Amino acid sequence: MHDVRTTASEQHGRDLPAERSVWNVDITSPAIVLGSRQTETELDLVACANENVEIVRRRSGGGMVFLSPGKQVWLDVVIPKNDRLWIDDVGRASWWLGDVWLGVIKSLAPTVALTAHVHQQNLATGEYGDLVCFSGVGPGEVVMPDTAGRPAKIVGISQRRTQEAARFQCTMYLEWGSDLSEQLAGLLSGLNSARTGIKLNLEHSVMPFSQIAVGVSAADVLAAFTAQLALV
Repeated sequence: MHDVRTTASEQHGRDLPAERSVWNVDITSPAIVLGSRQTETELDLVACANENVEIVRRRSGGGMVFLSPGKQVWLDVVIPKNDRLWIDDVGRASWWLGDVWLGVIKSLAPTVALTAHVHQQNLATGEYGDLVCFSGVGPGEVVMPDTAGRPAKIVGISQRRTQEAARFQCTMYLEWGSDLSEQLAGLLSGLNSARTGIKLNLEHSVMPFSQIAVGVSAADVLAAFTAQLALV
C-alpha cells in the first residue's frame, strides 16, 4: 500500500512498479483527466486556468474525469502479469476488482438495501459517455439504479496494460452534487454543444457514496477496500 499526496498530473505521469500494489492518491488541486483519445479542444482552457484546474492526459481510453481535493477516493491497483489475478481477456480483467468494490460498498452500508452490481458487459457509452467517464459504464465498474430507475455509476475503473502489468485506476466519489456538475460543464469548450446536456446527465449518472451512506470518509473506504482485497 502506497499513500501519496500529489497532483493528478504527477500520479498519471508516474510509472508504477510491476508488482501487486495499491496506490491511494490524495490530490492537492482540482484536475480534469482526459482519456488517451481526447484533446484539449473539448475544454475551455481559459475557464480551466481561471479556476486553477490542471489538465491531465491519462494513458488509457474513455471519457474525462473531474477530480477535486477531498471529493473522491482514487486508488491505482497494479497487478503484474505473473499474478494469479491477471486475466488475459481485457474485457473480463477488471471483473474481480469490481467485486471487491461491491464488497466495500456493502460492508460500509450494511443496513441499506442495495441493488448495486458489477457491469460485466461491453462498454456502454450512451449519449455522453464518450466525453465524460461517469456518463457511461464499462466492464468491472459498479452501478446502481437511482431513485428514478436510471443507471448511476458508483465506481469508475480505467485500465492500462503493458507487457509487465495491468494498472486499474479506480474512482469513487464521496460527494457529488449539482455544483460539481455545473462546474464541470462550465469547463467544457463553448463549441461543445453538449454542455447543458452533460450537466443534466451528471445529475443522475453519478452516484456519490454520500447518497448511499452518511458520514463515510476516504479513510473508511480505504480500510474497507484493504479488508475486501485480503479476501480475494
